[in-house]
Amino acid sequence: MKNLLIKIELHYTYLIMSLGLILTGHFLNLIVFTSIIIVHELGHSIVAYLFKYDIDKIIIYPYGGLTKLNKLVNTNIYRDILVSISGLIMQSIYFYIIYILYNNEIIREYTYNLFYTYHMSMLIFNILPIIPLDGSKLINLILCKIFSFNLSNYLTVLISFITIIIILLGGYFDNNYSFLLVIFVLLHNIYLFYNDIKYLYNRFLLERYLYNINYSKKSIVNDINKMYKNRSHLFMIDGNIIGERVYIKNFFNKKT
Repeated sequence: MKNLLIKIELHYTYLIMSLGLILTGHFLNLIVFTSIIIVHELGHSIVAYLFKYDIDKIIIYPYGGLTKLNKLVNTNIYRDILVSISGLIMQSIYFYIIYILYNNEIIREYTYNLFYTYHMSMLIFNILPIIPLDGSKLINLILCKIFSFNLSNYLTVLISFITIIIILLGGYFDNNYSFLLVIFVLLHNIYLFYNDIKYLYNRFLLERYLYNINYSKKSIVNDINKMYKNRSHLFMIDGNIIGERVYIKNFFNKKT
């Protein structure tokens, strides 16, 4: 197995927020907040490591973190769900340890209250269905069980955008400039994901051809854009049945 040596990258927006906290004397807030992010992302990384996924790096943002994985697109949906929820589970375990330390009077009430505030806010924030938060990954994986891979990605973008609009119209974070910075980063990530959808689908198809991926569950489709994740396909074209690998090979031959 590969060594669990993870590169941690600090996003420029996190550095801006950190500088603001340090200059205003909120150094403890920064330590508490950052420790929760790192523990959360380590949860993702440990489970990804157990599934032998290649971990690229962890990026720390002002609203949380992002564990980037170099893995196949055609991974098992249930394994990906476990990777997605493992961050929330590890974060909750970490807070429970802090709770025990507080009850045994090892840490102060003020420090405990900081942990409680950041833990709850990050927990709620992370389950929002907004790219690249954990909530959006779970929604995407659930959609992949129902809809085609391509459609699921477009629906995830739509749900992310609608959620941000609801939050902004609700005025929950009125006059909070840090929140506006977070919204900017989220919108940027949604835009990047949207631009990558066609690239992701080409990878999805290429992996099917190169690695001869096969699943017990099969679907009959008439369009290459209607293929599902974790299913094999038969193509009904002009009354003829064509196997998935043969059809994908012809598809790439036509593109080249």
